[in-house]
Amino acid sequence: MSAEPMTEYDYKARDSAGRMKRGRLRAPSKREAAKQLSEGGLFVVRLRSARVAWRPTPGTDRRFPVTLCRRLAVMLSAGVTIGEALRVISAREKTGAGGQILEELYQAVAGGERLSEAMNRWPQVFAPRIAALVDAGEKSGSLDVLLERLADSLEADYAAREKLLTLMMYPCILAAAVAVAAGFLLMFVFPVFISMFQSLSIELPLPTRLLLGLYGFLDAYGAWLLIAVLVLIFCFRRFYRDGAFRVRVDWGLVHCPVFGKLAFSTERTNLAGTLSVLLSSGLVIDQALSILQGVTENAFLRRGLRKAQFEVQKGYALSDALRGSEIFSPMHLELLATGEAAGEMEAMLAKIAVYCRLDMDTQAERIRVLLPPLALLVLGGVVGLIIFSTVLPLLDSMTAFM
Repeated sequence: MSAEPMTEYDYKARDSAGRMKRGRLRAPSKREAAKQLSEGGLFVVRLRSARVAWRPTPGTDRRFPVTLCRRLAVMLSAGVTIGEALRVISAREKTGAGGQILEELYQAVAGGERLSEAMNRWPQVFAPRIAALVDAGEKSGSLDVLLERLADSLEADYAAREKLLTLMMYPCILAAAVAVAAGFLLMFVFPVFISMFQSLSIELPLPTRLLLGLYGFLDAYGAWLLIAVLVLIFCFRRFYRDGAFRVRVDWGLVHCPVFGKLAFSTERTNLAGTLSVLLSSGLVIDQALSILQGVTENAFLRRGLRKAQFEVQKGYALSDALRGSEIFSPMHLELLATGEAAGEMEAMLAKIAVYCRLDMDTQAERIRVLLPPLALLVLGGVVGLIIFSTVLPLLDSMTAFM
C-alpha cells in the first residue's frame, strides 16, 4: 500500500530535438519527478515545486481540519457514509471561510472522488500528512478510527503551536516597545540637550559620549544602515532557499537557547505523535518517514528523516536509523528500541510524544514565569540608560558650579 503524498512540480525541459517544453506534473518527490521526465525523453533544465494557486477562501480557522476530522469520525462510526456525512456538515455550514471548502469536498466525493483526493485540492488548509492519512484510512477500511486518532494528534499539535506562538509574542512586543521608546528619546528628547552639552565647560561622562556618538552615527548613516539591513534580509531570503544553507540555519534555530529548545520540543512532540498515527494506520516505516518529512518545515530535521528513511530501506531498525540525527534524544531512542523489541512501536511513540509534550510544558511554564520581570528589566534599563546619560552632565555641571 502506497500512501506517499503527491506534490505538483513545474518543469522546464528540452526534448531530443532541442525544443523547450514547459509544464506541470505530480510525483511523490523531486527525484521521482525528474525520473518521469527523463523516461519521457526530456532533459530537465529547471524543476521546482509548483506554486499554490490563490484560492478565494484562505482565511479558514486553523482548527478547521481538527473539527472536520472529529465530526467525520463521529458520523462514520455511526454508520453514515462519507458522502452523506459531508452533505450534512456542508449544509449546516453554508457561510464562513470553510463553507466553500466543505461544499467542494462534498461535490468531489459525490462525483466519485475519494476524500483524500479532494483534500489535495486545498494544500493550504489540509497539510500533506492529513491527506496521506485519510488515503491510508480509505484503503484500509478504518477511516473512522484513523480520523479520530488524526483529530487527537492535530488537536495536540494545535495546542502546542499556540502555546509557542503566545510565548513568542511577548519578546516581540518587548523588542518593539524598546525600539519605539529608545527611538523617541533619541530623536525628540536627546537632541534638545545636545547644544547644552556642547556649551558645558566640563568633560562629558562616558555614557553621554557614547550616546552622542550613537546619535551622530544614526544621523549621518541612518538611511544607509536601513538600506543595508533591507539588503541583508533580501540576501538571507535568497540564500535560505539553498538546501545546505537552510540546513545550517535551521540547525542553529533548534539549538538556540530558551526559545529554540522550546521549539525543538514542540517539533519532537509533533513528529512522534504523527509517526505513531501513521504506523497505526497500517503504513510501513519507510512510507511513514516519507510522509513525516512533510510535517516539519525545519530543513535540518527533514534531512535527518530522509537519512533515516534510507537506513530503514537498507534493513535497519527505526531506532538505529534515527541515531545521530538528533531528532530524538538518546532516552527516547532507548524507549523506541524497547517498543520495537516488544512489538509495540506505535504505542511507545505515543508515549514519547507525551514525554516531549510534558517537557515542552515545563519549559513553557519557566519562560512564562521568568519573562515578565526580565522584560521590565530590559525595558527599564534601556530607557533608564538614555535618561541617565542625559541628566548626568547637568548634575556634573551643577556640582562644578557650586
